[in-house]
Amino acid sequence: MKFFFRFSANVTSVILAGVALFSCNRDEVIESGARKPQIILDNEYGVYTVKPGGELTIAPEYKDLDGGDVVWTMDEEIVWRGEAWTSTWPVTGEYYATVTASNSAGSVSEDIRIDVVELTPPVISVNIPQGGLRVMKGRDLRLEPTVQHADMEDFSILWTVDGMEVGREMTYTFNRPEAGIYKVRIEASNIDGSTSKEFDIEVTDTEPYSVEFTALTCLADPSVRYTYPGRMVYLRPTVSGMEAPSFRWAVDGAVVEGCDGDVFRFTPDTPGSYAITVTVNGGEGMTAEASVTVVCVDGDERSRMRPISAASSADFDRIYEWIPAPGQFINDTGVLGGMTGGETSHEAACSWATARLRKGAFVSLGSFGGYITAGFDHSIPSSGTGYDIVIGGNAFLSGSGASNEPGIVWVMQDVNGNGLPDDEWYQLKGSEWGAEGSACDYRVTYYRPSGAGMDVDWTASDGTSGSVRYMPLVHTQDSYYPAWVEADAYTLTGTLVKARTYRDPVAGNWCNPPYQWGYADNVGDDSLSGESSADGTGQRTGFRISNAVYPDGTPVPLLYVDFVRVQTAVLFSAGALGEVSTEVSAFKDYSMTAQ
Repeated sequence: MKFFFRFSANVTSVILAGVALFSCNRDEVIESGARKPQIILDNEYGVYTVKPGGELTIAPEYKDLDGGDVVWTMDEEIVWRGEAWTSTWPVTGEYYATVTASNSAGSVSEDIRIDVVELTPPVISVNIPQGGLRVMKGRDLRLEPTVQHADMEDFSILWTVDGMEVGREMTYTFNRPEAGIYKVRIEASNIDGSTSKEFDIEVTDTEPYSVEFTALTCLADPSVRYTYPGRMVYLRPTVSGMEAPSFRWAVDGAVVEGCDGDVFRFTPDTPGSYAITVTVNGGEGMTAEASVTVVCVDGDERSRMRPISAASSADFDRIYEWIPAPGQFINDTGVLGGMTGGETSHEAACSWATARLRKGAFVSLGSFGGYITAGFDHSIPSSGTGYDIVIGGNAFLSGSGASNEPGIVWVMQDVNGNGLPDDEWYQLKGSEWGAEGSACDYRVTYYRPSGAGMDVDWTASDGTSGSVRYMPLVHTQDSYYPAWVEADAYTLTGTLVKARTYRDPVAGNWCNPPYQWGYADNVGDDSLSGESSADGTGQRTGFRISNAVYPDGTPVPLLYVDFVRVQTAVLFSAGALGEVSTEVSAFKDYSMTAQ
């Protein structure tokens, strides 16, 4: 996320001031050597909730007030003087107010929102992976639901398994000695009402495990891979539930001797279809297989190149995929988000993204792993040493900080000739390749929240977990989980780059410093825009096809590419500014642009 401004009318006709990247304060001139006050709200986002007729006290912390004044205003009229404000709210609605602290050095203000809401019974969200919850008999499975409105009066929670009460705490550790399907029910209630959620847990005789080949994008078939004669296919299955697995690879039923690792580098010499099977043994009776067909096409790379013609355009032709991770701009119909609310299928979402980019506006990819794929009406040739692809973003540098949210760039040739990006993706190596904190094949699973205004939880392949935070002051759509993703959980796989985001300990500003080179939405050495504008408008980065590599870093010599994909590379939340999310605003063939 780069920057945002939002103007909202409400029953009090108060206008919510814009929230900017580096500060949400409206500061007056500061006298030399003096220190203005600081306001630290007792609510991270400045949003307070109260019931009709209820009394609400807002009591921020103040620093360097030094005997100064605190004034609370609504509709530009003073409603209270004093450090804490207590008021009764009789009518439902959204109300906006401003608290201003002043001393001899100047003043500082913070905007707040008071939501006078109707009854709010609990809302229960449970992170259930695709395929459901499974656990081996006798093993613990800790269940930690997210319950909205659990902080309200008279809250209680009840767990039952197959109708029998098993707990009354927020978390419950499930453990059963016998295999089978068990029905778990959570009931939660507060002063406003009650709700429940049910789900099954499968208890197995052995540790749940799986082996599969996974597709990196939604259009690709994970069971089929395409290549040219003499070009390597890099095969690596995803294995779960096995601590120290061993691997055996076979081609057309013949075991490949000496190949016992988790990666198989297969290079066919002649056209044809090859059946590749991996058998994985995890010990204690755990054995599983996964297969993939490698199709070596009849032809060579040059024969399938689509040359530039008089009718060709430097701009991308179509967006084929847009699968963002959850983020504050996803589903946002506001001025900056610009969505219509009708993007409830992948096709509709891609059509919107295509139209949006043709206007020069940005499309957000959300948190880590979110991606977008563009195709061209011709093949983009590789210059060998120069820039070949231009990707626009909205990164910027300024005297007070920077905002760079790096996106990994991937490229593909249409090897099978069907006009779709369902062949081999190759990453364009950047400056952070192999650096500490970077990781290839990193996977993050996002879970759909059960109610409006809730964070989106995630778990990662390294065992970490967190959430994409909901930002009620600026992006108020019901959910940041993409409306066109049908599953209640989805996993995004990509290359992780270590975040550089930090917060100035004195000024409190969030900053995203740039990376040296090789990333979209980043003002690095390969930036084509020179001095970027204060809001990132017009920021562009150049990319070389010659930087394409296999997952092990081996260069891939490509004469051209047909498709380009950008994918958010960082997994990080910058407090009140929300998730670090790559934005793109253009895809171009560099050889056809004005240099």
